[in-house]
Amino acid sequence: MDLSKKDGGLPPDSVVQNVEEILRNDVWYAHGIHFQDEELRLLAETGTGVAHCPISNMKLSSGICRIPDMLKLDVPVGLAVDGSASNDGSNLLEELRVAFLLHRLNSSSHAPSGYDILKIATNGSAKILGRNDIGSLAVGKAGDMFLIRRDRLDLIGADLDVKSMLGTVGLKGSVDYTIVNGKMVVENGHLVNIDEEKFISEGRKSVTDYLSRS
Repeated sequence: MDLSKKDGGLPPDSVVQNVEEILRNDVWYAHGIHFQDEELRLLAETGTGVAHCPISNMKLSSGICRIPDMLKLDVPVGLAVDGSASNDGSNLLEELRVAFLLHRLNSSSHAPSGYDILKIATNGSAKILGRNDIGSLAVGKAGDMFLIRRDRLDLIGADLDVKSMLGTVGLKGSVDYTIVNGKMVVENGHLVNIDEEKFISEGRKSVTDYLSRS
């Protein structure tokens, strides 16, 4: 048996001892594309979560996660972007809209609404991470939020259904404000704690230097 470098050289059967270790409410699976009906029921019964990564799944032609079935069974589901190897943008707001459109295409009237996807991205993601201090705005929770001005051309008419807007219409640019734990980190669409122009210049130089080696 080949030993897994990822698990410190241990064989798979010594890493996972029994079902109870991989099906419980502090465990979540990335992607979750190939679960069968009985496996979905086990996820629901044990509170085991799934991190939905639609853009990565589409880029790699991996398949489509059965989100409508999972929601119907009350399987904990969050939204994620996967890594840069299979998602070049890592934009969670883009992921949100793609998730909405993908399931509308695949499941039609059974697909989650734009608001359902927003709840997956916020409350759902906090739940599968075992976090009760984030995911929604409430007294005693972390002051984490982003704000988007509605008086912008690309959102005309979208505010007829604000809760579903990020799924149905999406956001084409940067958010206007981001607050993390009560502190402003994005203001008027720009990061406030770094010199963006400097980082852009240094980043482009690094890419150019790397490509010139080949």
